[in-house]
This record gives sequence, structure tokens and C-alpha cells, in this order.
Amino acid sequence: METKLLEETLVQQLQLFEELHALLEQETDELARMNLDAMEDVNRQKKDLAERVEAHNGSLRRMIAMIASEQGLASGVTLGSIAAAMGHKGDLVRLRHKLTVAAQRVQDTAAVNSTISERFARTASMTLGHLSRQINRSSVYGASGGYQQRSSVAVMINREA
Repeated sequence: METKLLEETLVQQLQLFEELHALLEQETDELARMNLDAMEDVNRQKKDLAERVEAHNGSLRRMIAMIASEQGLASGVTLGSIAAAMGHKGDLVRLRHKLTVAAQRVQDTAAVNSTISERFARTASMTLGHLSRQINRSSVYGASGGYQQRSSVAVMINREA
């Protein structure tokens, strides 16, 4: 009974990771398209899904701690140790491997998205800085034929400053 419940819980965890990975892949596509409206929606969905994953993680940790206690194992025991102690190593180890692979895919995709977002923000900042310098600089010819720098009337204001 414990094994079946643990396997069901691990399958649910795997489904959550796969759902998160699909959502991160969608985010990658929207970042590439620079679709800000869609990215806002994806961020909302990620927040909701992250809350579900965290809630499920808590119940999974409690279940593992309970099974470890019943098996006479230490409270910080790994899933592999529990599988070995329960004698059903094959299915639990297979699920643990699938979870590890899914978690790594989520982590890798999130890292790619973070890099894309950072580069996008850096590029936008550099572009705005360049535009600001261009707008706030006025060059005109002086009497001697050279450039004279004057402050211009048009000024770009950074509201975040």
C-alpha cells in the first residue's frame, strides 16, 4: 500500500515537472518572439504552477519521511534508500530516474530563458541609453564652422531613476 501511494505521488510529481517544462518551452518561444503580452500570461501560469509544485513537494517530503520512519530509516533518507528498504527497487528507481531527468530538463530550460531575458534587458537598456544620449545632445555649426554643443530642448526622462 505504501509503495503504491508513493509511486502515485511520484507520478504526479513527474507530471507537474513535465507541465512546467512545457510552460518553460512556451516561454522560450515567446521570448524569441518578444511577445510581451504572452510572456506576462506565461509568468502568471508559471507562478500558479510553481505554487502547485511547492505544495506537492511538501506532501511528497512528508510521505518520504513517514515511510522512512516506518522502515526505521533516518529522516533525511533518499528515495533510493527507501526503495531498497521496501524491496520494490525497480519501479521506484525508474520513477526516481524519470524525475531526475525531468527536473534537469526544467532547470536547463529555465537557465536558457534566464539568459535570454538578461540579454534582452541588457540590449533594451543599451538602446535606451543610446537614444537618450542622442536626444539630449544638440550639435550645431558655430560661427567658426565647427560643432558647438548646446543642451537641447527635448529631454528623455528616466522615470525609474
